[in-house]
Amino acid sequence: MAAADYLSLIDSEAIARDTLDFLRVKSETGAEGPGSEFLAALLRREGFDAGLEEVEPGRPNVTARIAGSSGGKAIVFNGHTDTIPIGSSTPPGRDGDWVIGRGAEDMKGGLVAMVHAASALKRAGITPPGDVYLTGVIGHEAPAGRKEGPKRLIQHLRDRTIPAAAVVIVEGPCAIWSASLGSTIYHVKISSDRGPVHTIKVPFAENPARWVGRLLERFADLEARFEAGPRHELCGRERLNVGIVSGGDYMNRLPTPIEVVGTWRWTPGKTRADVEAALEGLCVELACASGLRFEWWLDLAAAREPFETPADHPVVTTIQSAVETLTGVPAQRIGMGLVGDANLYSNDGGVPTVYYGPAHETAHSDHERVSIAQLTHCAKVYALTMARFGSH
Repeated sequence: MAAADYLSLIDSEAIARDTLDFLRVKSETGAEGPGSEFLAALLRREGFDAGLEEVEPGRPNVTARIAGSSGGKAIVFNGHTDTIPIGSSTPPGRDGDWVIGRGAEDMKGGLVAMVHAASALKRAGITPPGDVYLTGVIGHEAPAGRKEGPKRLIQHLRDRTIPAAAVVIVEGPCAIWSASLGSTIYHVKISSDRGPVHTIKVPFAENPARWVGRLLERFADLEARFEAGPRHELCGRERLNVGIVSGGDYMNRLPTPIEVVGTWRWTPGKTRADVEAALEGLCVELACASGLRFEWWLDLAAAREPFETPADHPVVTTIQSAVETLTGVPAQRIGMGLVGDANLYSNDGGVPTVYYGPAHETAHSDHERVSIAQLTHCAKVYALTMARFGSH
């Protein structure tokens, strides 16, 4: 059957209705069970055997396997069923081409497009070359989520319960997002053994606040070096920034300790160990110069190594071919500074991963929305990718 024949079975209005219904199901991180149940029910409605695997009580991952025909390589399509808190966001609704509401872009719309893509192949009698896994995970959104769902999927990738050759995350810009920086949260605490005594007794040169200034100056030097240094072709340069500076409780008491917290993002080719060594060297140097205690640590739970899936990997070339079939132009390949589940699936799961989604413009905003036309485009890209991946 020609691609045009099964792509014609993808119904924009049906995608819009299912996306809106999904948005009406509250599935905030930590209580995303109803969202997983909705996704499983949608898969079953379309004729797939969807399983629910409890990661924590009432919080299941969703998996449906579509058997391939010729022993080709398996591919996983993946997304998360949780959303950030609804808060004061615009209630679910429709406005022309837009479906609006918490989770529209991030990322219930992509999950619905994924299901409709597989359904079109099923109704057309198309069996993919290799197994296709349709998956939804819980626990994605930090800080409430601790990546419980992705970590359980990683177990299955590593033990080959799901023998995937690639993962496609159905989220992000309408392009092949195939590289991201690594990221960690760092903490530096500067303390004086004098304790919080009256500042009349302490020279300014020995004040922890003075050395916070020196630390920030050194961070500025590092940032200038990153700015002048080499850039990764997709996700840019290494980055260092500060989010919190806290300390002191009275105008004439020595502010000890003072803590600086921020993010450090690094390019593919470097590792967290390189960042640890750089931060340690800087803190040791300043501790020796100041006579103060410099304690430092990285938030290992939040640390992510960078990822990059090569341009010639079959998942990249298959999606590029799919987009070219639809538009006449291959999909653009991009990188981003953001980190996400692809960093985990690529590094901890050992499976090359990319993103391809309808947009990355309104996620986490109070007027989150997704284009029905873009969801339909994505569904067609996913269907072509399912039908073609693993055939060579």
